[in-house]
Amino acid sequence: MTKSKGVVYVASGSSYIKEAVFSATSFKKHNAEPICLITDRLYPEENLEIFDTILIRPCQYNYIDKLLAIETPYDKTIFLDTDTYVCQDLSDLYGLLDYTEFAIHQADEGYEHIIYEFNGAMPEFNTGVFAFRNTQPVKKLFGDWQASYHRKPEISTDQYHLRWALYNSTIRYSTFSTAYNFITYYPNYTLQKVKVLHGRPQNQLPIIEKDLNHIRHKNGWRRFYYPISHHGIMIYQDLTVPDTLKLIFYLMLNLMKLCKRGILQFIKRLS
Repeated sequence: MTKSKGVVYVASGSSYIKEAVFSATSFKKHNAEPICLITDRLYPEENLEIFDTILIRPCQYNYIDKLLAIETPYDKTIFLDTDTYVCQDLSDLYGLLDYTEFAIHQADEGYEHIIYEFNGAMPEFNTGVFAFRNTQPVKKLFGDWQASYHRKPEISTDQYHLRWALYNSTIRYSTFSTAYNFITYYPNYTLQKVKVLHGRPQNQLPIIEKDLNHIRHKNGWRRFYYPISHHGIMIYQDLTVPDTLKLIFYLMLNLMKLCKRGILQFIKRLS
């Protein structure tokens, strides 16, 4: 008998297992649902007690392994990449699955891979966080997702293949905002309090979350995040003096690093 809802991670290799433990620990601080780890073997050197269920499956050690999430033991599943940090309750994502079968964050990325078969207006989705019901249409979607890998094996990214599979699917799916998959690898934007951060180095995510979710302005709900040297600058509609000084500090720090890099390259050319 399946459990009603839970979280699934897919991870293989000690570094990814460590990340999964970090992320799962953050999830448990705010959520009571069970957690399943799908991996290639047991890792006795790691503390895996945070996981309620561990499934051992053969892995290919690339993006296609993410599709093992379909082996979830739950009726409603939230999939989380290992490089995530959960800082809020995620029950509303499970609630979304009462009305749809698959939910994911639309990302403004991936358009370097053109799919000529369909309209370029179809976006790509970031697969770091997604929610799904364990239904036959969803299982077919995962099957089509996998088939796309065989159709275009030269493209390794899972997001390209999901884009193709979703476009050709009749499944009921929905998107959710950046609050549920706030990616820190590049500039990002949010109106809501962020619930899941996604990026590396992972130990910086709690620091970024603390600043990002500390609303300091009456009209400061619109917050723009800009990453500099693993740190994040929060830019509000109306910058206060502390915000401005912090922005100047990190810009100067980055400029100094660029100058140092340029000097080193110049010396290297002379030698």
